[in-house]
Amino acid sequence: MSFASDSTENYLATEVLTATPQKLQLMMINGAIRFAYQAQQLSDQQEKEEAWESLMRCREIVAQILCSIKDDGSELMQSVAGIYFFLFQELTDLHAKDEYQRLDGVLKVLNEERETWEELCRQMPEAPERPREEEREITSSDAEEMMQATDEPANPENFEQRPASSYSYDGHADYYPNSGGGISFDA
Repeated sequence: MSFASDSTENYLATEVLTATPQKLQLMMINGAIRFAYQAQQLSDQQEKEEAWESLMRCREIVAQILCSIKDDGSELMQSVAGIYFFLFQELTDLHAKDEYQRLDGVLKVLNEERETWEELCRQMPEAPERPREEEREITSSDAEEMMQATDEPANPENFEQRPASSYSYDGHADYYPNSGGGISFDA
């Protein structure tokens, strides 16, 4: 291994380790785009095995992005998951049918995703503040489970009148005022 490749590997490792969550997402999308272009070019050159390898690497990245999306039930998360699920299916299908020209559609979607994440990285260059790991928002189903866990019947008069968003749960069925909201990029 040469000094230049060692330096490149060290640089890339440092880049990944110090990147914000939104920058990591952008890096993954850029990787998927790079492999999709490679697959397309290799297919055009009739290098089928190499094209397949590049396509599989693109598909692996798309699968990783899809698996990292935390479904919070919101329409936005369902829409984002739908985009990546479509891309995964499209990459699988176009390989099975040897229709690499369909990568144009995949690349169009990935390039739009890249533009979105580039804009987010410009608007939010720093990592968002994350809530403490032991805290999470209480939902009505959590409250119902906690009430069932105690042998006492639920009595709404025992609860202080606070908006639901002002409570968090630390795993011990105690309520604490939430220290603030934030955006999570755990996806």
